[in-house]
Amino acid sequence: MLGIITTFGVIGLILIILRPDSPDADEVKPTNFGADLAFQFDCKGKSPSEQDFDHFMTAKGFHTLDKVKAGAKLTPDFSWMKLDVVGVDSTRRQMEFKVFADAPDTYSVSLYSEPPTQRSKDLEDDLMAFTKKTLGCKNSQLARVDNPAGAKDLYDHSFSITEGWYSQAAGLPVATTAAAPASATK
Repeated sequence: MLGIITTFGVIGLILIILRPDSPDADEVKPTNFGADLAFQFDCKGKSPSEQDFDHFMTAKGFHTLDKVKAGAKLTPDFSWMKLDVVGVDSTRRQMEFKVFADAPDTYSVSLYSEPPTQRSKDLEDDLMAFTKKTLGCKNSQLARVDNPAGAKDLYDHSFSITEGWYSQAAGLPVATTAAAPASATK
């Protein structure tokens, strides 16, 4: 009798560990995604401008939009922020510089690529050097995320929202069922 109980116990443990009814890890879709690179930079006593960020992003091939200047044209309205500049490039990467009115010396920057993460070491290094050496700020709270291929749908949705901001700022009607083509952001 003890042998039968032990056998069923072992079979039960194996089934719990292997979970034959659960999908493979590759089939599980993530519920969020993160920036390839994100960090804050403190610019006490200095005030980098929208033009500083615009020049850097444009030089790196990004088409930029100052969401604060676009103000009430966008949904949501970003005019309550001190600075919020977003850029997209031809490879569907997104870069965003932000500073909130309640913390005017602390800026944040995020760089995203289409999942699976397609890290650009050169661009990441240039971005960190830009904030530290060119702007003279102190970088902190560095974070990197590697997104799996399964996060692509989430990223596509986020990217279509960004494309919508460009369309709204340009005064064009925004399609509610389909995203603007990536070529519209070049």
